Amino acid sequence: MGVRVSLMEAERIDWRSLRCGCGETGAHIPESFARLLEARTPSEIADATLDGHINVQSLLFEVAVPVTSLIAAALQEDLPEAVRVQLLDHLLTCVAGESHWTEVEAGAPEIEVDCQIVAREAIWTLYQEYASGHAMLARYILEEVDPDQERFSFFDAKLISRIQKAVKRH
Repeated sequence: MGVRVSLMEAERIDWRSLRCGCGETGAHIPESFARLLEARTPSEIADATLDGHINVQSLLFEVAVPVTSLIAAALQEDLPEAVRVQLLDHLLTCVAGESHWTEVEAGAPEIEVDCQIVAREAIWTLYQEYASGHAMLARYILEEVDPDQERFSFFDAKLISRIQKAVKRH
């Protein structure tokens, strides 16, 4: 296994200064994220989940923004299928959720918008995910993050058509 740039990215962030959904600071997020990347079984993936940290019932916490950056980097890496799907699911949560009321009170009323901006850095990776087997998760993410609605509509029509043709063949 080579160097994981997503874990290098995690080292740049002052996690102790960030609010987490578990009620602690985000100091434990890099370790949890690393465990998720290394998970190989469903139980390891479940144990390394970021639910309850980046969000509680789709309500986002401050750590979601840098976690979005880690996910964008990790999607470029060689990952087991189940881990990739979990990361996409977490990314969808980050870009489609909304700030927890405590975050609104703390001055962060639009965490999802900040996550969307960060996720745009991975726009072509997300289109590749859409085209190569993670269609619906990637489509929902792109629907939230791609500022170019004309591009999204074009790719969406092309990719939905491909998916429909593939389903008809089977």
